[in-house]
Amino acid sequence: MSLLALGLIIMPNETNRNLLAELIPEALVSPTYQSGNWRFIIRFGDASGSDDNCFILNRAAVLSATDLLNAAQEHWQTSSVRFLAPGKRLTFYRRYRVQVFDLFPIYMRRSEIGRRRSYAVRPQSSQETRRVGELAVRAFYTAGLDVGSVDIGLSSGGKLYILGINTCPRMTRSIGVTYAKYIRSWIERMDVYWSKGTFSSLLNMKETKCPNYLLGADPEFALRDARTGRMVFASDYFPMQGLIGCDARRVKVGRSGYPLAEVRPRPTQCPLDLYEGIVGALRRANSLVPNRHIEWRAGTLPFSKLPVGGHIHFGMLPTSGLLRALDSYLAVIFLLLENPAAARSRRRRYGWLGDHRLKTHGGFEYRVVPSWLVSPVFARGALCLAKVIGCDWYRLHHDVFVNPEARSAFRRADQEYFRSELAGLLLMIRSLPSYGSYAQEIEAMLAYVEQNKRWKTSANLRRSWRLLRRRRRSRASSQGLG
Repeated sequence: MSLLALGLIIMPNETNRNLLAELIPEALVSPTYQSGNWRFIIRFGDASGSDDNCFILNRAAVLSATDLLNAAQEHWQTSSVRFLAPGKRLTFYRRYRVQVFDLFPIYMRRSEIGRRRSYAVRPQSSQETRRVGELAVRAFYTAGLDVGSVDIGLSSGGKLYILGINTCPRMTRSIGVTYAKYIRSWIERMDVYWSKGTFSSLLNMKETKCPNYLLGADPEFALRDARTGRMVFASDYFPMQGLIGCDARRVKVGRSGYPLAEVRPRPTQCPLDLYEGIVGALRRANSLVPNRHIEWRAGTLPFSKLPVGGHIHFGMLPTSGLLRALDSYLAVIFLLLENPAAARSRRRRYGWLGDHRLKTHGGFEYRVVPSWLVSPVFARGALCLAKVIGCDWYRLHHDVFVNPEARSAFRRADQEYFRSELAGLLLMIRSLPSYGSYAQEIEAMLAYVEQNKRWKTSANLRRSWRLLRRRRRSRASSQGLG
């Protein structure tokens, strides 16, 4: 039996409903929720029914808001997402309507000022359309939504503004065909992801079969001259490409150069193997820096206005459910380890919730957390926890950021706010089937969090990773002859 036959699409609009029923005959397309043993539900505007025990796009709890646009604007306000506030007037010389499906801008139409007709454009056809697509995806994700349309305006100053959202957009045939294509693709990805029976064991917390996907990383660190306290360009010692290289960010401090080093171990299915790859890369990096007075710094903000990240790569396409689990169960853990002032500074430009980037290898890069290279304990803990969340995210139903207050607290690095959530988060993490395989590594990191300790970002990585061997005293010196 096709998995689509076990799916429910809720579509109140009759014209749209007839179109989707024709294009996806295997699924039940209904104006409201219908009881059944559904494996997935996709809601276009209607909030009826339950979200339990199946895969959901557009959660009922979010759609049930009395004023959905106002609720979305509260989320955008606390997340620095630009939108046209009520009562504010702006002139837009170009407008877009973007159809969004689970983190992807799938269809886009553009209209010019003074022209009544709009025309379809490819979301990746130009830098402008890519910006529009990224904003549309972020608008939906930040609001807790997954599927629908976003209206975006381009001002005369070149700034993009969200003008409105619609969780039950009108579909032409071409739009309906596009939605049908992505719905089928989404279900196929779910089927592959939980192959060998894990779909049928969704509620079986004893199921230990872990999806086979590659895990990668490219954490960053900065170099510091211990004698002067000044930054040293990574490009003075490392190449641009390879196992150890330089991040593409370029700065000018007296002269131009690339300030950040980047570790790029070979991806692997096992996080502990990935960790060993990082160890090898750091040893290689150490051999390229003969000067012992050059320190390495990681964490959040090793230098003013120079944030660093601990990007983690997943060898699968992103889904909004996975990103929300990473935000709630990984980003929050690291927020509790950070220096709040440094975290606030980094959040002004980098590391907002859901921050991710598609990669050419077919997966994505999660970019929210700071650089966990501070010590081996945090590196092993970060990679192992990321693996566990990647395996079992669909069991992690609690979304910490369902309320705008939580997003605001994350932005201002309010650790006390999230400490009240910690016990529940840890209980869920420890209940996951794949947790047992990496419990030792994860618990070593969580011990710092539970004891309300912060990591020491002033530590020299070359010492915390035991890369600097102690100099042997000369024979004469050891005999007191020198």
